[in-house]
Amino acid sequence: MTQLRKCKCGISNYFDTILGGIGHRGSSFTDVDAVTHDVRTHRFLFQEFKQEGEKIDPSQYRVLKDLVAIPKHFTVWIVVKRRDGQIGWSQFSQPEHVISVPEYQARFAAWWADCPYKPSQVDAIVAPLDVGEIHW
Repeated sequence: MTQLRKCKCGISNYFDTILGGIGHRGSSFTDVDAVTHDVRTHRFLFQEFKQEGEKIDPSQYRVLKDLVAIPKHFTVWIVVKRRDGQIGWSQFSQPEHVISVPEYQARFAAWWADCPYKPSQVDAIVAPLDVGEIHW
């Protein structure tokens, strides 16, 4: 396991410390920023959020890679908050796309509907998020 670098006094680091030495080298202790679970279909969407320019830690990469190797039920997105107001979005290990907030919402809605994303779905969003209300 590895210590989380941010907030050395965090609860995750506490448990990492008391479990130190148990397990084998190459194991990972990491976090994922968001997990959405659809109880009806038993699917999980894991989202790792990054600031523009921030990279995924190698141990976290291994965890996410193993998650997407489980067929059908696990989806992993890497979502980047860009300085230009757009979003960098990618399905894990696929090339990143620069998308708008409404497109990100439409992709999330398509995931919930358990159907492939279609660009025309951006227009189908009923109440898009007013990003002016978010305080970063």
